[in-house]
Amino acid sequence: MSRKPKSRKRVVLTSAAVVLGLGALAVPIAANAGTDTGDQLRTTCGVAEGASKWWASGRMALSNQGTDAAKDWKLEFELSEGLATVNDPGTYELKQTGKKVTVTPKKGQGSVPPQGERVVLVGINPSGKAVPQITGCTVNGGGGDDQDTEAPTAPQNMGSYVIDHQTVHVMWKPSTGFGSKIEKYEVFQDGKLVKTVGGDITMTNIEKLTPDTAYRYTVRAVSAAGKTSAFSKEIPLRTKKAPDPDRPAPTLPKKLEGKANGPHQVDLAWQPGKDGDGSADGVSGYRVYQDGKKVLDVDAGTTKVAAQGLLADKEYAFKVTAVNSSGKESAPTDEIRVRTGKGDGGGGGGGHAPGNLTATASSKQNGGVKEHYLDLAWSVPQGQGTIGTYQVHIDGKSAQTFMWGTGDAVMPIPSGTAKREVAVGAQPGKTFKVKIRAKLGDGTWSGFSEEKTVTTGN
Repeated sequence: MSRKPKSRKRVVLTSAAVVLGLGALAVPIAANAGTDTGDQLRTTCGVAEGASKWWASGRMALSNQGTDAAKDWKLEFELSEGLATVNDPGTYELKQTGKKVTVTPKKGQGSVPPQGERVVLVGINPSGKAVPQITGCTVNGGGGDDQDTEAPTAPQNMGSYVIDHQTVHVMWKPSTGFGSKIEKYEVFQDGKLVKTVGGDITMTNIEKLTPDTAYRYTVRAVSAAGKTSAFSKEIPLRTKKAPDPDRPAPTLPKKLEGKANGPHQVDLAWQPGKDGDGSADGVSGYRVYQDGKKVLDVDAGTTKVAAQGLLADKEYAFKVTAVNSSGKESAPTDEIRVRTGKGDGGGGGGGHAPGNLTATASSKQNGGVKEHYLDLAWSVPQGQGTIGTYQVHIDGKSAQTFMWGTGDAVMPIPSGTAKREVAVGAQPGKTFKVKIRAKLGDGTWSGFSEEKTVTTGN
């Protein structure tokens, strides 16, 4: 297996870049002219930092060690999980058969300059079962380096918290294995290994702890190649005090109200409960029950939630309880019954499409290269609950997925008009046909918006 030159510096996408889904990083390049020098090409591939089982990005760096520009190359790799889309469809073609992914440059585009590098970025839509991995990366049948000789990136804390007086929940962002699968994660408590979980798991409970005690947790990743990452930053957690058997349960929340928000969501709100001694400070959270089963735990500062993923035109029963710091639960509120809105065939069948789509062209100068973008705006479908995911199709092919309401930092979910941009590369005077669709509250795709035609400037 070829190794990348030591002088090359790796560029790693941040998790915010993954969420934003913006186009490829601009790399100054020469015009696509020169000879086929595929035997002088090398590549390194990996999943970018911040990947999750819901969304990820891949980064493929092509290095030309020759003295002529390289064109007509073919990049191939195996994707363990999900579907890939190229971030710059104006420059590259991407084909996927099963796990096998092939990326090639379009005619007149995508050459790798002599003694230079070209970076290809792909978006990955996993199935929600595991964090995707990239392996078997080659260019023109060779010159591959999956970076499996490098240690994984260090995990990062992702909202670890205390559950009760004996249990804490440690949660971290996935490490990047750079081609070699993450085999496992090791969780250390005060410097001692206390738990090991599989490489597709990014959270765990640590139980049977001492009440009212401070603990320090760190996490590290171990790749299939046996490489260990650096430790995460310390995660300090202190267990709650042991329950007071004489402390009364909190009073129940009051005035629970519910309202259907489309066919797949019900919005709930209530007034806070109080601790058994009459103080609101002792309430540590609330539990939401749907048809008799607990579906949600929220903290004490939250008195409004959305029950999502419901069936259309169906009645649901809800009630809420308060929980205090001693773990005691109040009596439930009076049960309310709410019927979701009627569906009208929009789920995946052509309805509830984003409206009023507009598409304009813009450009940004990046060194000696002018990068072109399609600036999109559209009306959010109403009556379908909260919608945070959209898919853009360019010239009839899936080109980009936009996500709101997730990631670091979290992007607020638009409720009226949504705006985003799509990078199409260094393509002046190029005409594109664009349309967009939304992922509805029941998990299905809406119909497409009206298709718009837009031409980049010079």
